[in-house]
Amino acid sequence: MPHTRFKLNDPYAEIDWLYGIVASIDDAVLVLDAKHQILYANPAAESLFGLAGRKLAKVGEWQPALYHADRTRRYLIADELWPASSHAAEASAVIDLYLSSTDNTWIPLSLKIRRIDSPQGQAHLLLFSSRPPSPPPAPAESAAEVLEHSPNLSAVLNHMPAMIGYWDRNLHNRFGNTAYEEWFGFTPSSMLGKHIRDVIGDKLYGLNQPYLEAVLAGEPQFFERTIVDVSGRERYTQTAYLPDHGDGRVNGFFVLVTDVTELKSAQKRIGESAASLRAIYDNLPFLAWMKDRDGRYLQANKHWLQAVGIKELQALDGITDYDIWPRELAEHYLAVDREVMQNRRQIQLTERAFDAGRETWTETIKSPVIGESGEVLGTTGLARDITEQRVAEDTLRNYSERLRLATQASAIGICEWDIGSGQADWDPRMYQMFGIAQGTPIDYEAWAQLVVQEDLPRCKAKLRKLIHDRREQHWEFRIRRQNDGSLRYIQAAAIVGSGPNGEQQKIVGVNIDVTRYKTIENALRDSEAHLAHAQAQAHLGSWRLDADRTSLHWSDENYRIFGTPLGAAVTYQHFLDCVHPDDRAFIDQAWQAAMNGAPYDIQHRILVNGELKWLRERAELDFDSQGRFLRAVGTSQDITELKEIERDLEYSRSRLRQLYARREKAREEERRRIAREIHDELGQMLTALRMQISLMRLRFAEGNAELAEKIRDTMLLLDKTIEVTRDVATSLRPSALEMGIVPALQWHIKKFSDQSGIACDFSHPDNGPEMDEECATALFRIVQESLTNVLKHSGADKVKIRIAMEPGFYYLEICDNGRGFAASDARKAQSFGLIGIQERAIMLGGTSEFLSNPDTGTTIRVRVPATPNRYLL
Repeated sequence: MPHTRFKLNDPYAEIDWLYGIVASIDDAVLVLDAKHQILYANPAAESLFGLAGRKLAKVGEWQPALYHADRTRRYLIADELWPASSHAAEASAVIDLYLSSTDNTWIPLSLKIRRIDSPQGQAHLLLFSSRPPSPPPAPAESAAEVLEHSPNLSAVLNHMPAMIGYWDRNLHNRFGNTAYEEWFGFTPSSMLGKHIRDVIGDKLYGLNQPYLEAVLAGEPQFFERTIVDVSGRERYTQTAYLPDHGDGRVNGFFVLVTDVTELKSAQKRIGESAASLRAIYDNLPFLAWMKDRDGRYLQANKHWLQAVGIKELQALDGITDYDIWPRELAEHYLAVDREVMQNRRQIQLTERAFDAGRETWTETIKSPVIGESGEVLGTTGLARDITEQRVAEDTLRNYSERLRLATQASAIGICEWDIGSGQADWDPRMYQMFGIAQGTPIDYEAWAQLVVQEDLPRCKAKLRKLIHDRREQHWEFRIRRQNDGSLRYIQAAAIVGSGPNGEQQKIVGVNIDVTRYKTIENALRDSEAHLAHAQAQAHLGSWRLDADRTSLHWSDENYRIFGTPLGAAVTYQHFLDCVHPDDRAFIDQAWQAAMNGAPYDIQHRILVNGELKWLRERAELDFDSQGRFLRAVGTSQDITELKEIERDLEYSRSRLRQLYARREKAREEERRRIAREIHDELGQMLTALRMQISLMRLRFAEGNAELAEKIRDTMLLLDKTIEVTRDVATSLRPSALEMGIVPALQWHIKKFSDQSGIACDFSHPDNGPEMDEECATALFRIVQESLTNVLKHSGADKVKIRIAMEPGFYYLEICDNGRGFAASDARKAQSFGLIGIQERAIMLGGTSEFLSNPDTGTTIRVRVPATPNRYLL
């Protein structure tokens, strides 16, 4: 017998019926979504937790005053919720809790948490029961009996368009509504007790078996299935298997099967229409969007989404212009939208904006969206970026202005010639350039009369070639200005302009007055000639070496110096081939040092046609910011003549030093001879005279006081004469030199210190160095000259003298603490003392070194070879 059933347009309306069932439960029930947001609270939960009339929050943000059984530890529901990724099917254990009420009383509760899987994601059901626990639930069969023996509930379920049933854990039917008859041909009574395979068939049973096993394991199941009913019609369904728990086990499960065939078809048609509309929308070549009356965006194409930085269309939900643009701009857009809706007409406007400091221009068309009943639903807009167009227009305008200014500033004249008539159209600059009154008619003849006659044939040839080849031509020519007759140099460029049919109609050309540049060019050419002449006079060539080190660029003088034909291609290898073989390694070493920052200033030899030449090469090397070599620019100077002069000068110096050494040797020998004669002959004579005077005093002065006084005065004078004679002899040739250099220096240093009051410190080896007479004399004279300079110039109060032996050398050092002198003073012409010290050291084949700075004292160091056969001059 057919039953009357509810026909629901929304297949999901059955969920509302389930929520009605949950609402009738006396225990508090909370339903949470996958993100732990409270979706539903039944009346018992609203009363228990005070949720009535409040916006349902998220667990974690909403924290009821729940405590563990010890009433001290706070209980947090969020800590007990299973992770979203968990696949555990079993229910959580019962948790005993206490709720602290507003009147400070404790309400005992038991909490049980179930996880529910749905097509929309995982959810949780929280069941709060009063303690002590209620009596244990009836066995699984009692749930079926409730359905069977509740006429009102059965009547309601039989009018549901969905199949609703209950199956025990053995998969036998305990209840089914009348929808099973329409789907599988079984009435509720005929289906009772049958195995589910007998009702739905083997094929469908095999497909559903994994879900049946899962729900009997306690895990709710949600899936879609295509079913062919008893009439052969194919139906799309959504199925839910919900386990029924009791006594800690699954006693059976509820089945809810909803026919979503019409919904699927509608969704498919809507999806296809939406996809087509979306494709059209996204392929529009500009930005497109739609808003409702309140300015909320409803739709936008991909170009608009990209422009405002929204990745997905779903993120557009509820967004307004205030969420995207600055407030001032958003208010402007809102005002325009209101105007469009109020006037119910389209508006087109061009808007200027700045994007990250960059000026942009947009052309926008906004239109009202009007519904079937004539009401304004919102606005739609189309926009395209015209920034490039505006920039191009501005650029063209700027270029035109710049071209005009450039032609004025750079003396460029523009002209057009009609090929047929020969008439010309000149701009003002052309008239000024040729010295013709502006506005004067110009033809070919008038122009040709001003061209210098020697240049006219070349101009005619260029024009003929221009017309024949139809290719741009460039040339230079000279003119005589009409107004003052001055000579001007003109640089010309021209192209042929053609008509629509390709016929040649005119010549378009530009003329530039390059007289000033020609003057500079001629001056530069003269300067280059003068430079080449100067290089030839100075035997100084120039060169450039690029980074590849393969090709060299030489000046004319460099070609002459190396004996290479002028203009011949030269390479770095050619340069090395000209270098003397013994100098190539030296040049390479100097170049590598220059690559590391050292100066490049060397002298080396080259062989030119078998002739030896000396060159001085200097160069500056350029590097980039990373230190890579770019180029080198340098000079090559032929110093062969200078080298010959230097060799002659060195020979002359050698001869002079030889003469100086011979003179010094002769002077020392003469001093020795004179000292010997003074000591031996004059000394003996003075001694004999003193003896005679002594005898005279004994013989004649006794009893004659006046004579005795005279004789005594004479004796004193004679003793002083003998002392002076001895000092003169010693000054000429200290007799201490005969005993060695150390005793001679000890004697002289003591005498110097006693006479000058300057403290002297003399250090020497215990066994004085053994040296020949010539060396000892030279070192003695150096010390003597140094101490004289200290006394005259330094203002020192202390002097240190040290003589020592080094391997193969005698070493002498004199240091004072005086005022010192600048290094340049040692080279002054008046510094004869220092020059004498230097020459005495050279005469012995040794070296001398002077170290001094103002206010730091002076140090003189001398090293001479210890071998008797010293440097021969």
